[in-house]
Amino acid sequence: MQIEKEKSLKQDVAIVECPGYDPATVQEAVNRLVGLLGGWEKFVRPGENIVIKPNLLIRKSPDEAVTTHPSVIEAAARSVIGAGGRAVIAESPGGPFNSRILQWVYKGCGLTEAASRSGAVLNFNTTETTAKVPAGGIVAGVTVLEEVARADGVVSISKLKTHGLTRMTGAVKNLFGVIPGLKKAEYHCRMPGAKEFSAMLVDVARAVSPRLHLMDAVVGMEGEGPSGGEPVQIGLLLGSACPFTLDLVASALVGIRAEEVPTIAVSFERGYISGNLSDVSLLGDPVSLPRLRFRLPPKARDFDLLKSNTHGRLPGWLISSLNRRLRPSPGFSPEICISCGECSRICPAGAISMDKKTPSPDLDKCIRCFCCQELCPQRAVKIIRPWLGRVLFK
Repeated sequence: MQIEKEKSLKQDVAIVECPGYDPATVQEAVNRLVGLLGGWEKFVRPGENIVIKPNLLIRKSPDEAVTTHPSVIEAAARSVIGAGGRAVIAESPGGPFNSRILQWVYKGCGLTEAASRSGAVLNFNTTETTAKVPAGGIVAGVTVLEEVARADGVVSISKLKTHGLTRMTGAVKNLFGVIPGLKKAEYHCRMPGAKEFSAMLVDVARAVSPRLHLMDAVVGMEGEGPSGGEPVQIGLLLGSACPFTLDLVASALVGIRAEEVPTIAVSFERGYISGNLSDVSLLGDPVSLPRLRFRLPPKARDFDLLKSNTHGRLPGWLISSLNRRLRPSPGFSPEICISCGECSRICPAGAISMDKKTPSPDLDKCIRCFCCQELCPQRAVKIIRPWLGRVLFK
């Protein structure tokens, strides 16, 4: 894997209109998008092994807007192959990671057919390795898929969605999927706070250092994203060589304040981007910012105000009790839940038990990562904000 030097603060972001997922329309839009950034020959050289990293969070039909649409992945794969490269589609969905599950997810997300039509190869190598993080991060290295680490280059294709923990899933958050299987849970446990978790996500993005970032914003997701929200028509494809700048523009596009997205905030603080949209060169079709305003999920933030303001004047048991009444928590809908136990299996903190086949969360153990909501196949988990928390942390 080629590790590039840090990008300059001045970055290009290309935007093109793409009203739907008709394959011919998407192919034309993808090629025009990348052409604005210098053309595919800038990012792919003949004979190179190029990994295409989509967002395949969970096995979902493409029309549910949870995953990167297969027509966008297919168009990118065709173009990579057309530029002389070998296209490998590689992803680690949430939950257990093995070749059988990969085959099941690829098929359900429409990637089996997309790979066959485009000539791309689906990755079934589940071996992991370590990628070094350049100086300036909070971790020295991250565990990644071997297929990603040994590639000549990576093209990341994210999906524009809301997210309970990071507010938005975009170019940076998409790369969490290079961490294999349940290793993701370890990172959630090691860094349970939204800011430190997001700092780690920025480190992953720098370690993998994709050559090109594309974003599927034809149909995005608002509300209880990244898997339980509602599809919303945006009608755009976006692209950039810089994931931080791309996310900055994407957040403005859907009316999310940049400072509310912790991955963007970390990139500001570290000086990877200026944080000023006037420093971004917008190429392609003119688009108003915002184009629309996403309906956002409840904030899943760190409620430590009581701890920071009490200075030891309140006993620990009282603070713990009050915090339980302030923090958001997962709620399970008995009408929708089918007692599959997936939430219990993937919970990083081991905070969910199946009490009489009904999920029962231990809120003292819960780290508020909301992986249960993110990966529930039935969309039976909602984020509940207590009224006192809503008042104090409005």
